[in-house]
Amino acid sequence: MKPLRTLTLLLLGLGLFTPSCASKEALGVGSVSILGGVINDPRNKSLRFDVLRFGLERFCFEMTRRGVPLKLADDQPVIGRFFAASCSSQVLDDDARQSFVVQFAGKGYGWTQPTGRVGFEASGLMEYAPDFQLEDGVMYVYFRPKQVDAVKFSLTQDAQGQPMVENALTRGGMALLGIDANELGRKIALGQLRRGFTVLRLGSSGEVEFGMGLIPPGQRPFRPFQVKNATKLALVNERTEVHRQQQDLVGAFEVSEDDQALFVDATLDGAEAVDVLVVPKHAGDAILEHLTHAPGPAQLPSQPLLSDVLGAAQPYRRYLPLPKGLYYLVFDNSAGVGQVGPPQIAGDDRAAKIDYLVQLGDRL
Repeated sequence: MKPLRTLTLLLLGLGLFTPSCASKEALGVGSVSILGGVINDPRNKSLRFDVLRFGLERFCFEMTRRGVPLKLADDQPVIGRFFAASCSSQVLDDDARQSFVVQFAGKGYGWTQPTGRVGFEASGLMEYAPDFQLEDGVMYVYFRPKQVDAVKFSLTQDAQGQPMVENALTRGGMALLGIDANELGRKIALGQLRRGFTVLRLGSSGEVEFGMGLIPPGQRPFRPFQVKNATKLALVNERTEVHRQQQDLVGAFEVSEDDQALFVDATLDGAEAVDVLVVPKHAGDAILEHLTHAPGPAQLPSQPLLSDVLGAAQPYRRYLPLPKGLYYLVFDNSAGVGQVGPPQIAGDDRAAKIDYLVQLGDRL
């Protein structure tokens, strides 16, 4: 029954909402901070509701613009991604109630040892009761679920029409045991969605962070890098695991002006080296289609804009000026793609553990 237990852990990781992106808006946090006592007063409904509306709009933006990282626990590495194709929100504001409704749909992938990579589709409809607190200049915007409806979860199909479970033996074992992975995934995703989420707006910098569940005031989500340069915008700051013959697709990141560049910092543990690739959005979309519907690593549909090597125990820093557009970062721990590949050792599936920071700033 160990494979079943690990499959359950995988589906726990597919709880869909463990965002860890960061972004910046034009809303004046400094002026809001001056009014902290007023905003924290539940009687000031109009001002508070505007701030809460901002948090929800930011959430949908992140859902559709960048893949949501999936984790087995909040402090664990990323083991997959969910990419929303759609996310819409509606405000319910009348005498009876003030709440927000979010509807989403998309696809993603996740990984465990007995299953290998799996592809899935998911959708749902949630109503949230929002709340807000200001602590030491940081806004904590809370979304407590009131109702979660129509949650659907299904494994994608490969080219042969089989559920996209990379390990064929595990897929066959699920069928013999009568395990309905779709229903199991739906129930576990439902449990994760009922945890709600928190939007944090950080002081005068205006950066935004997301966290799964309700983060107490004064606490912050885990970030592997301490960012000290306020002149750059942190797009993502997290830790991932990429197992042998696997890839991880991070992004997409927007370069909104021609005089901007991406700055990438990373460290590696658990493997001698992995490939670091940067590709435009159309190539990243093709890679995502493979990761969610086919076993094995995806081949690059075009030449990458960056093809580099991240070595173990060697701090990595790259500056990449790019024209306006959307771009993906790809970590590749497979043979046949990029410049390096892991050795083929039977039964050896040690993961490459990668800490990475992607920032957007002015060209040097």
